Amino acid sequence: MIRVNLLPVKELQAAVGRRRELTIGAIVLGGFASVLLVLFLVQYYRLSSLASELASLRSEIQALSVRLKEVDDLQNKIKEYTNKHNIFSDLNKKKSGPVGVMESLSAATPPRLWLTEFKETGGRLTINGTAADNQTVAEFLRALAETAYFREVELVETAQVGQESGPFKKFSIRSVVSYLPAPKPPTTSGGVKESTKEGKQS
Repeated sequence: MIRVNLLPVKELQAAVGRRRELTIGAIVLGGFASVLLVLFLVQYYRLSSLASELASLRSEIQALSVRLKEVDDLQNKIKEYTNKHNIFSDLNKKKSGPVGVMESLSAATPPRLWLTEFKETGGRLTINGTAADNQTVAEFLRALAETAYFREVELVETAQVGQESGPFKKFSIRSVVSYLPAPKPPTTSGGVKESTKEGKQS
């Protein structure tokens, strides 16, 4: 009988199988490493892009901060100029205020009405005088109330007094005077307070 030794064949087959497994393993590991490398490169590119965008945003923020500071400085200058302008405007108004009050008072005084006293204390004004009749006094009240300098015009008292040329009406008026008048619409007769107190004929 002839005997054949099969051990070398089996060892050869085993070696071939191991080589195949190693080859497959190497291919799998290589593919996995390639995937990891691709993912790493993608993430690196993204991080680089984000870093570039962040640097650009920081540069824009810095530029905007400079512009914002310039805007704040400009606003402060405008505010300072406005305050100075308001101060000069108030000074001019206060300077011209008394002149305007006297001009308005003169313009509001009708014929046949004479002022005997003009007294102002703390913005409260008292005007005394005489007039030909009640209608002239009422006309004076309305004219005062329509000016920009006199407010809360109120007739306190009227009294008839005798004169050589005939009877006259003595009157007393209270008002608030403002040397920095604000524009206001004309006041109707309802804006004038008239007291019912009237003295007897002397």
